[in-house]
Amino acid sequence: MSEKRYPSTILGTVCIPWTEVNVFDREAFCRQIEILTGSRLDHLYLFGTAGEGYAISDAQFDEIVTLFAEQMAGPGLHPMVGIVSLSFQTMLQRVARAYEVGIRDFQFALPSWGALSDLEMNNFFHALCDPYPDCRFILYNLMRAKRLVSVGEFAVLAEEIPNLVGTKFTSADILTIHEMAESDLPVQFFLGEKNFGYGSRFGEFGYLISLGTSNLDRAWEYFHAGAARDSDALDTISSELYGMLKGFMDIMGRGRIDGAYDKVFSKILDSSFPLRLLPPYESSTDEQFSRYCDFLREEYPQWLK
Repeated sequence: MSEKRYPSTILGTVCIPWTEVNVFDREAFCRQIEILTGSRLDHLYLFGTAGEGYAISDAQFDEIVTLFAEQMAGPGLHPMVGIVSLSFQTMLQRVARAYEVGIRDFQFALPSWGALSDLEMNNFFHALCDPYPDCRFILYNLMRAKRLVSVGEFAVLAEEIPNLVGTKFTSADILTIHEMAESDLPVQFFLGEKNFGYGSRFGEFGYLISLGTSNLDRAWEYFHAGAARDSDALDTISSELYGMLKGFMDIMGRGRIDGAYDKVFSKILDSSFPLRLLPPYESSTDEQFSRYCDFLREEYPQWLK
């Protein structure tokens, strides 16, 4: 089997806290990182959809990335910065500025104004990754970009681009999961909670955490069960997570941007963490947060510390 270019681990997001006047809350941000790293999450990233990477200005990007790099400068910590924009020139500029403050791991999505053709996609990957051979790049593979990069396409790209190290496949179907598990690619595939427990029975995967953030010790049990291919433990914990997800969506409703949901998990870790999102997106409410916490206490107390 090919050696993976990025480790199998839990990959966690750092949500961005905003004050009532939509100013970056530095203290809440630093507390969140301290809590996450204190629970052994040493691979953290900024600015996916949950981290509002689509919404921030260049000035906000610079301020937040600089502080993130400072907070994640300790030994054994691996900060990753997400690059999401309709403008490829903006993406290139943000990689360069993050590189200047010490970031070497990046997560990116395909530009989504129009679906890229095969040639355009190949050119995009090379233009983003080739100038930084000392960096690692992970694709955020999602349909908001109007096309998914297939496992077969990754095989070609990985051979051409040695610093393409992984991808998030949050909505992979069963056939795609088996294709990933059976492939001999050097890129690391990260699956979300719904699929990690299934895919880990057949191959090595990383775990993209969301719901499990409410109890990181229990989330590590899930990850280690996957690494050991412990079917009994995977069955138990997967069942819990499916039940939690159903209860969560019944309370929160569907159709909101990702950060509206993930900030609920951040607030479970730090009760003072604000739920608000940058306009125009609608956040979850304090009342919904309280109902979800009550639901966990009643139905899944093992997922609350």
